[in-house]
Amino acid sequence: MKTTLSVTAIAALLATAPATFAQVWEGSIDAGLWATSRTSTDSNIEEDPFVGTYLGGYASRDFGTLKFAIDGRAEFMDDNDVNDTYESGPLKAGVLGLHLGREYGSTYVGGFAAAGLFSGYDSDHGHMLGLEVEHFLASGGSVYGQLGYAKAIGDEGDNEFKGYNLKVGYQNQITDRVNLGFSLETAYSPNCFEDCGNDQWGRYTAATIEAAYALNPRLDLVGAVSYASIHANDEDSAESANLYLGVRVPFGNKPKSALRTPMGAFHGAGWMYPLD
Repeated sequence: MKTTLSVTAIAALLATAPATFAQVWEGSIDAGLWATSRTSTDSNIEEDPFVGTYLGGYASRDFGTLKFAIDGRAEFMDDNDVNDTYESGPLKAGVLGLHLGREYGSTYVGGFAAAGLFSGYDSDHGHMLGLEVEHFLASGGSVYGQLGYAKAIGDEGDNEFKGYNLKVGYQNQITDRVNLGFSLETAYSPNCFEDCGNDQWGRYTAATIEAAYALNPRLDLVGAVSYASIHANDEDSAESANLYLGVRVPFGNKPKSALRTPMGAFHGAGWMYPLD
């Protein structure tokens, strides 16, 4: 039910008619396929690689110097009928975020609140609060940073992520048609991950490169590659290499901001149960 509600909320954002996004709005929708190849020290990943789908959306509007944005993204993986998270790794991750801040010349400073979705033992949802900043460059690109605190509890007293999510990145319009972005993200739960107690930390670290090519003013082809490393204290670890390919359809004005709700804490939380 919670998964259905998350997808429904994102779909409602994406379904907003173009006329609603008058010239005061910036917005886009994303959809596509992704593939992942995984390894784990705690179990044998079978039927690897796996393929899935993703769906996302973004909309923002300025109110004088204030800026409001809403965004969402959901990723779901087909486990090839493995039916065992220990042998496939996490099957889903998602966020739905609200952003509000103020622009000071070429710099935006604000905060965000988000609901998150992950593959958990008993529970599959969490939340995050955070701060963010983005500085727009004369070239048309930007550099940005986001720091949030997330809770994603899959099994209370056992599988718990309670910690920080840090993301930094850079994006720029390389040519009239090509936009290139790079980001680094880490999420760290100091006292609980696959287990709870002293020295039972967990960490998720990922690097992502994304390129968007404008086929025409209303359609972009988007591709991304990412590599993630997950550590459950000094006992277990996992790796994930991901490839994304899809399309992005702008509505209203084409978004200039690269700020999107971070997903690292919820991607990482999905590995608590498989590494337990």
